[in-house]
Amino acid sequence: MTDSSYTTLHYEVADNIAKITLDRPPANLIDRTLTEEYHAALRRAEADPEVRVIILSGKGPGLSAGVDLKFVENFNSRQMQEFLSLFYVETMRLVRSLSKPLIGAVHGYVREGACTLAFACDMIIAADDADFGYPGVPNLAAPPGMHVWILQRLIGRMKAAEMIFTGKTMGAAQAERLGLVTRVVGAGGLMYESEKLAERIAGMSPLALKQTRDLLYQMEDMDFTEVPQRAVEALSEAFDSEDSREARRAFIEKRKPVWSGR
Repeated sequence: MTDSSYTTLHYEVADNIAKITLDRPPANLIDRTLTEEYHAALRRAEADPEVRVIILSGKGPGLSAGVDLKFVENFNSRQMQEFLSLFYVETMRLVRSLSKPLIGAVHGYVREGACTLAFACDMIIAADDADFGYPGVPNLAAPPGMHVWILQRLIGRMKAAEMIFTGKTMGAAQAERLGLVTRVVGAGGLMYESEKLAERIAGMSPLALKQTRDLLYQMEDMDFTEVPQRAVEALSEAFDSEDSREARRAFIEKRKPVWSGR
């Protein structure tokens, strides 16, 4: 099922996978409309019981070239703060609140705000022609916002500083070596590999996916002294769920489990 009611993206659901494809030619530049439609698509996927995994991708030569400079050219600080509160704060809040894994399938150029969209995903499958960059300092004479936090955590302060200060791009192969992306594949197989990963995850218990995703983000900033006890609680609580009982029965009976999501 494909929905063509959006103006800057395409939304499609098939086989328990929702695909959100940015499509604002020629470079999928980010403005208020694209941001609001992306949020609406995420909320729609989250509310749909048929959806278990979400894939974000871009149509054309890349995921996105970042924020539309013509859109923000005459903004003052108040207007910029309002827009970035929508793009940064609300996007991250929405993504973090999802109960379903979000996979980025990226190719071509991934710039500035597009890096926000990509690195907010739980996993990234990158085409071998993908390259990531933060042109904020050279092009805007301004710091790159969220990326100062995100990039340091993913690849460390030294590499992050080089990318941010210089605007130098990083290719897919180096990004994979540094742990910036999950896996690099040939450009022609990007969607096939992304869908294959999504299909495998979609076959898991939707309740377990939600619980595990919640735990990933809870533990990200948790002091290690809290981790063992939280791990014990999370795993023990899961054993009371119908899906956990079904998983154990199916394993013993050597059959495929039938999930209830409870």
